[in-house]
Amino acid sequence: MNIRKYEAYVRAVELGSLSKAAEELGYTQSGISHMMQSLEEEVGFPLMVRTPAGILPNHEGELLLPIIRQLLNTSESLEQHIAKIKGADTGRIRIAAYPSVATYWLPGIIRNFQKDYPRVEIQITEMGSGAIEEIMENRQAELCIYAGGEKKGFEWIPLCRDRMLALVPPSHPLAAETSVPLEAFLKEEFIMPMPDYDGEVRYILNKLPRWPHVLFSACSDYAIINMVTEGLGVSILSELLLQNYSHRAVALPIDPPQERILGMGVPQVKTASPVTRNFMRYVREYVKDLKNAAGLF
Repeated sequence: MNIRKYEAYVRAVELGSLSKAAEELGYTQSGISHMMQSLEEEVGFPLMVRTPAGILPNHEGELLLPIIRQLLNTSESLEQHIAKIKGADTGRIRIAAYPSVATYWLPGIIRNFQKDYPRVEIQITEMGSGAIEEIMENRQAELCIYAGGEKKGFEWIPLCRDRMLALVPPSHPLAAETSVPLEAFLKEEFIMPMPDYDGEVRYILNKLPRWPHVLFSACSDYAIINMVTEGLGVSILSELLLQNYSHRAVALPIDPPQERILGMGVPQVKTASPVTRNFMRYVREYVKDLKNAAGLF
C-alpha cells in the first residue's frame, strides 16, 4: 500500500483540485493524475468526479474518506513515534478552536511550544462548536479547544471556568449596576451570536421563561461588541474575549453567575501522537499560569 496515494486523494478532495494538491505536495500534474488512476485501480472503482467547479468525491469516495483519514492519522502517528525514538520531534498538529481561544491563548502556547519543538507544523482552524465537533468526528484535527466537549465522541479534558458576562452600552442604565439580573434581559433588545457560535448564550437564555427580542445576529464577537457599544442592544459574551479586547461597552457579572467550561479534546489520549501529547502539556501549563497570575478563571 502506497500511503502517499491516499494522502494525495484526500488533499485533492479538500482543495477541489488535482493541480493545487500536486503543487502543495510537490508532485507534477501528470504524477498526481497517475497516482489517482493507480489508486482507483487498486480499490477497484472510481473515487472522484470532475466537475466545472473542480474535483469532488463520488459516493464511494465519500464512504471511504473517514477511513482514509484515519489511516493517514495512524501512519503519521507511526512516523512521529519513530521520530520520537530517534530523538527528532517532527510532525503536524491540526487544531480546531474557538476564535477567542485562537486569538488569545494559542499564540502564547505555540510560542512556548516551538521553542522546544521548532520542526513541528501547526495548523489552526477557527470555528464554532458544531463545526469543531464535526471535524473531530471526521478525524480532521488532532486536538480541539472549546467549550461543550463533554459526552462527545472524543476524550475531554476540562481546563478552566470562563465566566459569561452581560455586555451593555456605556450609557445604558444597567451600566451603573454591579451585576445584571438574568431576568433583566427580557426587557432588552438582544444581539445574538449566529448559530454554531451561540451555544453558551442559548443555554443561558433557555433558563428564562421566554427569550428577549433578538434584534441582530452576528457571527463575529467583535461585531457584537461594537454593536453594543453603539447602543444597538445588549448581549452576553465570555470573559476571555472581553478582558482582552479594548472597548467602551460595559461588561458585568450576571446574577445568578453564568459560566462555561473551556477544555481540550482528542480522539484518544493513549493513541495520540507524541507531538500532540506534548502540545497538550503546553496547553495545560499555559492555562495554569494564566489562572495563577490573574485568578480570572
